[in-house]
Amino acid sequence: MSHFFGFLISTFVSILSTLLLIYVVLSWIVPPYNKYRAMLDRFMAIFLDPIRRIMPRTGMLDLSPIILMLLLQFVERIARMFFR
Repeated sequence: MSHFFGFLISTFVSILSTLLLIYVVLSWIVPPYNKYRAMLDRFMAIFLDPIRRIMPRTGMLDLSPIILMLLLQFVERIARMFFR
């Protein structure tokens, strides 16, 4: 049963990391009024907004995706330790 939870957490982290990477790339090349980008923006805001509230403003540079990626990797490593 513990392997299942480890697999579930690992899968969730992998999917969210992939969506985060797609979010970052699309933010560079696709206009913000595109319906698919807007949908991804709303979904990723669930995870990025709490980080943005805590972090100080850095001007036009948004570091919250980097922080989220680091947090996701940390969660995955902790899950691997507990659910071996």
